[in-house]
Amino acid sequence: MKFLTIKSKHVQGILEPNSSREYQFQRFPQKYKSRVRKEVWDLSQNSAGVSVSFSSNTSKLLIRWTLKNRFKMNHMTNVGVNGFDLYQKKNNEWYFINVGIPNKLKNETYLFKGMKKENKYYRIYFPLYNTLTDLELGFDSHSSVRFFKKNSPPLIFYGTSITQGGCASRPGLAYTNIISRKLNRNCINFGFSGNGHLEISIARILAKIENAIFIIDCMWNIDEKTVIENTKPFIKALRSKKRNLKSPIIFHEQYLSNLNHPDKKFIKSVFHKNLALKKQIDNEKRKGSNNLHLVEQDGCINQDTEATVDGIHFNDLGFERFSKHLINKLREIQLI
Repeated sequence: MKFLTIKSKHVQGILEPNSSREYQFQRFPQKYKSRVRKEVWDLSQNSAGVSVSFSSNTSKLLIRWTLKNRFKMNHMTNVGVNGFDLYQKKNNEWYFINVGIPNKLKNETYLFKGMKKENKYYRIYFPLYNTLTDLELGFDSHSSVRFFKKNSPPLIFYGTSITQGGCASRPGLAYTNIISRKLNRNCINFGFSGNGHLEISIARILAKIENAIFIIDCMWNIDEKTVIENTKPFIKALRSKKRNLKSPIIFHEQYLSNLNHPDKKFIKSVFHKNLALKKQIDNEKRKGSNNLHLVEQDGCINQDTEATVDGIHFNDLGFERFSKHLINKLREIQLI
């Protein structure tokens, strides 16, 4: 077999792939370390939403990877947190093939063996909640391998643990990865578990991205006071560059899986918070802020009460529903 070391230049889902990094698949380059809170920086080293796409005629594919931390979560699978999954593209559709199941810090497994030796298109999605220190792919010795990327304007997602991928059973089922496959678009996942605080420091970094659609999904991590205080300056910072003055910005309300939940005080607080967000968005639109949108939570995942693991974080059904809901809204707004 021949082994290829995968580096940041090969992948999608990271910001400024040609910039210096401590770890190849951390989502922010190293130069932004001093500009964000430590909690955000540490989470940015996780490879959520990162993928590598390639074509090959290999009959077998082996993956070797090393994880930075021993990390597990009680409500999320080890594959979702620390593993990989593989998709193959056939007839312009992506189909799940297999997973790379982690057992320890250093891992090695075949993603397939015995495949017919003809050229096929593949995509591998990276761990959602750990940091990779190295990654190698093994192919037949005389096989061809060609990496490719999608260069269309990206969808930039900024948000919470749900955005990061909690609690998808495997990486490809995080909603940013589903949307990337469905729309054939480059999606960059800036979900920071527990730390989607609608921060100006993040907006200033994202403002440097050209021709992007920005989807802001922070409501689970902020209170009504933060909504009122941060929404306007966040929008202003995100549009601080001339090239982003008309970039689409979509805010998403906090969603609920059970409107009849017995904790009426909590349900009421969510409605108040969503109303505060709507008022902030409407105010900015009245002042002339164009291409600014709000997606309401109703109909998002609440067809029944089965879309979450714990009442908050999506299970695979929730991720599928949310992806469909958001794609439909983007089409209604005529952004895709």
